[in-house]
Amino acid sequence: MAYWLDDGFDTWPEVMRAGSAATGLYTRCGSWIARNLTDGLIPSEVAAMYGTPEWARRLVDVGLWSTEGDGYRDTRYLPMNPDAETVRKRRDDAAERQRKFREGRNGKPTRESRVTNSVSHSSPALPLPSSKEGRGARRDAPPRAPLRAVPAWCGRCNKDTRTEVDDNDRTQPCANCHPERAA
Repeated sequence: MAYWLDDGFDTWPEVMRAGSAATGLYTRCGSWIARNLTDGLIPSEVAAMYGTPEWARRLVDVGLWSTEGDGYRDTRYLPMNPDAETVRKRRDDAAERQRKFREGRNGKPTRESRVTNSVSHSSPALPLPSSKEGRGARRDAPPRAPLRAVPAWCGRCNKDTRTEVDDNDRTQPCANCHPERAA
């Protein structure tokens, strides 16, 4: 589901007063809300994962967020975005349309319904040209480094990049779970 912001978002008075770092927290949490269908609710752990308590306080102080339970609520989320029930209904309706399309006429599968995104056959691999085969030939690739194990996600940093933002708004590898963290 997309996360919608007004095209004048960058000039909202609240955004201007909150500052760039807090605005980044606002937009990242808005994306999280849309993905998790929470209707504007942001658990404090999620806010802490994306930003600092100071940034969250700024968002509350300017009115973009309100404090709710052990977390926050995006006060502008529902006026600008569909609620979770509407999103689920749209997804269910789209799945039903797709199912009907795939059934085709008279309940018989159509050619399109038999097509999948997976590869059902493959052609034989072609040998790579050696460096002796002249101009434009590919050189033998160096051996690849072995894959390294990635530690379990700590829950405090960005799950995808395993990075966190320091007090100076710089991104750095998570000290707890980044694969290349200092030993």
